[in-house]
Amino acid sequence: MSEKEQYDNEVIDLFREHSGVMLGSLIRRGVPHPVAEEIVNDVFTALRIHWDRLRGENHMAYAYRIAANECKKWWRQEGEPEQRRYYGDLDVPDDRDEYQEIIDRIYLGQALQGLSPRERQTVHLRFIRQKSVKEAADDMGVSEGAVKGYTRDALRKLRERADRQITKSGEEEQ
Repeated sequence: MSEKEQYDNEVIDLFREHSGVMLGSLIRRGVPHPVAEEIVNDVFTALRIHWDRLRGENHMAYAYRIAANECKKWWRQEGEPEQRRYYGDLDVPDDRDEYQEIIDRIYLGQALQGLSPRERQTVHLRFIRQKSVKEAADDMGVSEGAVKGYTRDALRKLRERADRQITKSGEEEQ
């Protein structure tokens, strides 16, 4: 195994071990879930970029410092409270290849088919329509706890499916 692959695997293991805790920390600071997930992904990307320097150091302190700084940046945004609910521009084109975008949508559609109708509805309300837990609960006619449970279960299933797909495609072998 090359040094690059070893570093990648080490950072992936750290991500699996610490991302949930870091995500919860950001959410407790008031950062919306989708934004918090983005920050966590950015933190571990930065960690991987500097891994050769951080490997023997206290790398998680570095990671949490990045997360705290990103959280502060997000909260410093100027403007109305409505702007603080920013979850990202869903329709902004990026530099990704158009064919990859089509493939991603196909995989996402297939992954969503593996969810129960309630889980699909929850994912749609929470992540596509960007509704809060309370708003989604009102729309669905269920409790906020039920929405949180559906969201947790749906994300777990989607993560498991994504992990299987990555392993199956050979991008990550153990």
